[in-house]
Amino acid sequence: MFDAIAPGYDARNRLFSVARDHAWRRRAAERANLHPGQTVLDLCTGTGKLAHELLSSTRPGGRVIGIDFSQPMLERARKLEPEVEFRLGDVSRLSEPDASVDAITIGFGLRNLVDREQALGEMRRVLRPGGRLVILEFAPPPSGPLMRAYRFYLTRVMPAIAGRLSAGERHAYRYLAETVQGFPQPSELAAALERLGFAVTVEPLTFGIVVLHVAVRRG
Repeated sequence: MFDAIAPGYDARNRLFSVARDHAWRRRAAERANLHPGQTVLDLCTGTGKLAHELLSSTRPGGRVIGIDFSQPMLERARKLEPEVEFRLGDVSRLSEPDASVDAITIGFGLRNLVDREQALGEMRRVLRPGGRLVILEFAPPPSGPLMRAYRFYLTRVMPAIAGRLSAGERHAYRYLAETVQGFPQPSELAAALERLGFAVTVEPLTFGIVVLHVAVRRG
């Protein structure tokens, strides 16, 4: 599915987020708290937009490594941002040694992982003590009039528009709606991260539609 939507992925993100996606990624990069010479992994990197935001903070001498399982996404990423080290990989089985990276970011990818707990454990393993894991993700719509409107937009409007733009994309955006609604509430994800050995801060963005979890690995 992700291979098929790669050509229009960035344009659709811009459209459906009402051009807020760049601000969300920029804030995630800020919360990674990177410094020159450090190493950061961007997991589920897609076309590398979040990885791009991380580059300036690691210069000079740092490394930004983007990992994704979709080769078409990575091909687009390499064209858009040649300074990032992009590679094909499974974020649930990272090849990095223990305690070897300073920060990890994952933008709109955690809800797509089959074994979320395994992946989070791997992220903790490769982070240095004191390193930051920054998770940028859609939040399940809570109750209330505004969130009812958001749920309608998510489940009806987005798939309909995507289907009109490209017949093959309707399924992808139905999948998006299903995974967002099935994702843990921010407090539940924070509790899971705490159990894994992180100190967690939760930051809602854009009325809580999107949420940042900033998790610092305890020693």
